Amino acid sequence: MRATFPYMGNIYIPLRTIFKNLGIEPIIPPPYNQETLTMGAKLAPELICIPFKLTLGNIINALQQGADTVIHTSGRWSCRYGYYPFLSGIILRDLGFKFRQIVLRRDNLLEIVKILKEIHPNYTTIIRKIIRAFSLGYEKSKTLEKLERLAFFIRPREKNTGETSRYLRYYLTNLDKAKRSQEVRNLFTEARKKMRSLPQKEIKGIRVKIVGESFCVIEPFVNFNLLEKLGEMEIEVDPFLTAHRWLGFHSLRLGRSEVKEVGHLAETYWPFCVGGEDKNTIGYSIKAAKDNYDGIIHLHPFACMPHTSCGSSLERISRDYNIPVLSLSLDEFTQEASFYNRVEAFVELLKRKKTRLERPR
Repeated sequence: MRATFPYMGNIYIPLRTIFKNLGIEPIIPPPYNQETLTMGAKLAPELICIPFKLTLGNIINALQQGADTVIHTSGRWSCRYGYYPFLSGIILRDLGFKFRQIVLRRDNLLEIVKILKEIHPNYTTIIRKIIRAFSLGYEKSKTLEKLERLAFFIRPREKNTGETSRYLRYYLTNLDKAKRSQEVRNLFTEARKKMRSLPQKEIKGIRVKIVGESFCVIEPFVNFNLLEKLGEMEIEVDPFLTAHRWLGFHSLRLGRSEVKEVGHLAETYWPFCVGGEDKNTIGYSIKAAKDNYDGIIHLHPFACMPHTSCGSSLERISRDYNIPVLSLSLDEFTQEASFYNRVEAFVELLKRKKTRLERPR
């Protein structure tokens, strides 16, 4: 079996490891680019969100690379994301692609065992492979999170712009190649030592919470590498969701106490969960205000109903908690220059506000 899957950010690193150790050959298409987006936008329904257009283009790339199976996640809990597998399957088959499609939901996870039984008839072998695959995959996912969080902290303080990002790319490449848990642990120990030893400067200590739809927050192509660029503007970013947290929240259902806490915070402003991380966006925005963050950036796809609807609630939170909020919608027509004009103006506002608050009276 040569399988592919839609991915965002660096989520492919732990997933590639899991697939390989389960005896499935992973086909990872190239990182998202303008060609992928153009192809997906041409084939997708006009008003569907940009994550669908990008993932559709990427699946086509993978099928052209020889993938014979497409694995999707889905669920009734979701917004239009829940329909992605079925809609993309219709489009791809209309284009003449022949492939097996596997749709994983929380209510049919036994599908994984059936697939593995086709590859490994012996149940003992299956159990051994599942344990190794998911333990090493989880170790890599957790280390991926720690590396990215370390970079979010170091990057605003680096004296030599771009140095943190170069180290991060180097260690992520090695993390992808690591074959044992001990290699992964040693890699992080070395990375932490190297990155913390980089020359640093004093900064104002401005912290910004990033909230919004999962794909727009995690995937750097769609958000114009915002998290890295904000770091280079001396802003410490804290995305409410990362690749590791997405896997934990939606696949393994980890962090339920945190999800419950955030949901409770959101109740006054947004009592229902429509999908697309709308309620988490509201809850984490309130939590950021209570935790004395300096600002909030809300990223979402153009025409995303849940996030368009909750925009008015974010405006109320901004007024009620006196915290600046910048809401940015993204689609295939969004221009990087105009996007960063708004971001840079927002950053300047935060810096001036910080200076005014620190000035002695």
